[in-house]
Amino acid sequence: MRPPLLSDAVIQAAIRELAVTQQRVTGVAVRALLTARYGARGGVARIYRFVNDARADAHRKTLPQAGALDAVTSSESREAAIARANLAEHRERTHQERWARETDALRLRLAAAEQAVRDVEIAKQRVTELTRALSSAQARIANLERSQLDDHK
Repeated sequence: MRPPLLSDAVIQAAIRELAVTQQRVTGVAVRALLTARYGARGGVARIYRFVNDARADAHRKTLPQAGALDAVTSSESREAAIARANLAEHRERTHQERWARETDALRLRLAAAEQAVRDVEIAKQRVTELTRALSSAQARIANLERSQLDDHK
């Protein structure tokens, strides 16, 4: 593996320079600046590692220190967080209950539909049986009528 064309210090200096002139430092902007200055862009993974490190450092610097918050603000924010958590819990419970009711209703509808299918099958069998019985009865009636006509002759 060949050594990098640009040193870590050069890349970090480019990131600091962009941070002063821009609101947000991006890997694309850093690579464009390095190309314009040194004719080399630097490795993608390496550039983005430095950019992410710089963002993390900037983020850490902007976070307030734990000792800087007053007790009142801390207590109010804690109470607000508890209220938000309670509200979220209530919403989740309501959501779960709603979907449990809907799921139960769908299960009942499915059971009713399955029962209806079974009832239709039973009705079809009964109709078939009655059709056969009617056919048999009509055949017997026809035979009886023929035998009575034969007896009168």
